Amino acid sequence: MHTYRIGRRGLMAGTAALAGALSAPALAQARTPVRISLNAPRDGSNAAFFLAAAKGYFAAEGLEPTLDPSRGAGDALQRVGSDTYDFGFADFTVAVQFHAANPTAAPLGVMGIYTRSPIAIISLTKANIKAPKDLEGKKLGAPPTDAGYLLLPAFAQMTGLDVSKIQVEAIDLTLRESTLATGRVDAVTGFDSTTWFNLKRIGMKREDIQFMYFSDHGLDFYSNGMHVSRKFQRENEGKIAGAVRAMLKGWKDTIVDPAATIDALIKVDPLVERANEIERLEWVLANQVVNDHTKQYGLGTVDAGRLGRSIEQVAGAMKLPRVPTVAEVWTDKYLPPLADRKI
Repeated sequence: MHTYRIGRRGLMAGTAALAGALSAPALAQARTPVRISLNAPRDGSNAAFFLAAAKGYFAAEGLEPTLDPSRGAGDALQRVGSDTYDFGFADFTVAVQFHAANPTAAPLGVMGIYTRSPIAIISLTKANIKAPKDLEGKKLGAPPTDAGYLLLPAFAQMTGLDVSKIQVEAIDLTLRESTLATGRVDAVTGFDSTTWFNLKRIGMKREDIQFMYFSDHGLDFYSNGMHVSRKFQRENEGKIAGAVRAMLKGWKDTIVDPAATIDALIKVDPLVERANEIERLEWVLANQVVNDHTKQYGLGTVDAGRLGRSIEQVAGAMKLPRVPTVAEVWTDKYLPPLADRKI
């Protein structure tokens, strides 16, 4: 029988080698997987989350993110409401409808980003749609999962528009811009940044289209924010604040350097057109994110009074079965201190 002795130096070396061999997998296993549904296909409007992942902000919070594109706000919220995804980047006004219809499954808003709604009716200039009533007698293309389509009844009530006099055609989200560009419809519902830059990419000029914003017609809504599933709240509540911290760090860095943010996106999706997506992101930052509201309240927050008014508007216009409370739709308990969210 042979006895093998390992000296102290050999033991230390072996231990170090074993630790090195196990450290990466062990760390990976220690991270909590978190599935995040984006608001749309991968583009400048959601590139900040890819920057947060690339910079290790999720990893630093013990999270392993998966960032998946979606077919719009309705799709993102359905995913989170069904517990298929843990977080969804989606419009708060669409979330109100979800809460009214599915109160036991509705996700909770934990981070606001778009403080001005980009929802609009985007029309061909030649269609001469300058006021809401001008839509009557026209053909409107609307993806069923799009926030603009879902909120069309609220827009109609606020403006006196008779929806029965519009020919509404359900179109695929991925075909929205080409359907408008070819003149199959006179107008479409959509976010300004999404629709315009997709139209620009296929050759349309700014003078070829015009925007009619819901926010200019009495619908002063918050728009995209992050919503967390009931399941993740139950099973991983201690990770929510870390996820919010990671995402907000990504958005803060994005405000400083949009080009670097798009570069992080391109590493994930090489087909992204860099110049177009930088311009899209800069549009989003200037029109929806960086403004007096954000400078006063900090990045990520939602004013409860304003959200409450929006909830009442949406519930009333759409004749929802119940009016959700602000506390059901939103909480600020997972936000980092204001000092960390100042821009």
